[in-house]
Amino acid sequence: MELTGLVQQKIVAKGSKSERVAVVLVTPGGEFILRRSQGNPFKDDVLESLVGREVACEGVTLAGSTFQVSKVTPVK
Repeated sequence: MELTGLVQQKIVAKGSKSERVAVVLVTPGGEFILRRSQGNPFKDDVLESLVGREVACEGVTLAGSTFQVSKVTPVK
Protein backbone atom coordinates (compact mmCIF):
# COMPACT_ATOMS: atom_id res chain seq x y z
CA MET A 1 0.00 0.00 0.00
CA GLU A 2 1.25 3.53 -0.74
CA LEU A 3 0.24 6.72 1.06
CA THR A 4 1.30 10.28 0.25
CA GLY A 5 1.03 13.20 2.62
CA LEU A 6 2.66 15.69 4.96
CA VAL A 7 4.70 14.46 7.93
CA GLN A 8 3.89 16.23 11.21
CA GLN A 9 4.38 15.69 14.93
CA LYS A 10 1.15 15.55 16.92
CA ILE A 11 -0.14 14.40 20.27
CA VAL A 12 -1.86 11.03 19.85
CA ALA A 13 -4.04 8.96 22.21
CA LYS A 14 -4.87 12.16 24.08
CA GLY A 15 -6.16 11.58 27.60
CA SER A 16 -5.03 7.95 27.78
CA LYS A 17 -2.00 6.31 29.39
CA SER A 18 -0.58 6.02 25.86
CA GLU A 19 -0.68 9.78 25.19
CA ARG A 20 2.51 10.89 23.45
CA VAL A 21 3.93 13.04 20.68
CA ALA A 22 4.19 10.91 17.53
CA VAL A 23 5.24 11.33 13.92
CA VAL A 24 2.05 11.36 11.85
CA LEU A 25 1.40 11.25 8.11
CA VAL A 26 -1.49 13.59 7.25
CA THR A 27 -3.23 12.48 4.04
CA PRO A 28 -6.50 13.48 2.36
CA GLY A 29 -7.92 10.16 3.63
CA GLY A 30 -6.90 10.63 7.26
CA GLU A 31 -3.97 10.64 9.65
CA PHE A 32 -1.65 7.71 10.30
CA ILE A 33 0.97 7.26 13.00
CA LEU A 34 4.20 6.36 11.21
CA ARG A 35 6.32 3.49 12.47
CA ARG A 36 9.35 1.70 11.05
CA SER A 37 9.68 -2.01 11.75
CA GLN A 38 13.29 -1.53 12.89
CA GLY A 39 12.66 1.79 14.63
CA ASN A 40 11.75 2.75 18.17
CA PRO A 41 7.94 3.10 18.29
CA PHE A 42 8.16 6.11 20.64
CA LYS A 43 11.21 8.05 19.38
CA ASP A 44 12.47 7.47 15.83
CA ASP A 45 15.07 10.02 14.69
CA VAL A 46 14.76 8.88 11.05
CA LEU A 47 11.02 9.61 10.93
CA GLU A 48 11.41 12.80 12.98
CA SER A 49 13.87 14.12 10.37
CA LEU A 50 10.98 14.07 7.83
CA VAL A 51 8.69 16.40 9.82
CA GLY A 52 7.46 19.22 7.60
CA ARG A 53 8.11 17.35 4.35
CA GLU A 54 5.71 15.81 1.88
CA VAL A 55 6.50 12.12 1.39
CA ALA A 56 5.29 8.96 -0.33
CA CYS A 57 5.35 5.94 1.99
CA GLU A 58 5.10 2.26 1.18
CA GLY A 59 4.01 -0.14 3.89
CA VAL A 60 1.08 -1.75 5.66
CA THR A 61 -1.62 -0.47 8.01
CA LEU A 62 -1.50 -1.88 11.55
CA ALA A 63 -4.15 -1.51 14.26
CA GLY A 64 -6.27 0.97 12.33
CA SER A 65 -4.30 4.22 12.49
CA THR A 66 -0.67 3.03 12.52
CA PHE A 67 1.19 2.75 9.23
CA GLN A 68 4.32 0.57 9.31
CA VAL A 69 6.57 1.96 6.60
CA SER A 70 9.02 -0.09 4.56
CA LYS A 71 10.08 2.77 2.26
CA VAL A 72 9.81 6.55 2.46
CA THR A 73 10.48 8.84 -0.51
CA PRO A 74 10.42 12.64 -0.14
CA VAL A 75 8.13 14.26 -2.73
CA LYS A 76 9.34 17.84 -2.21
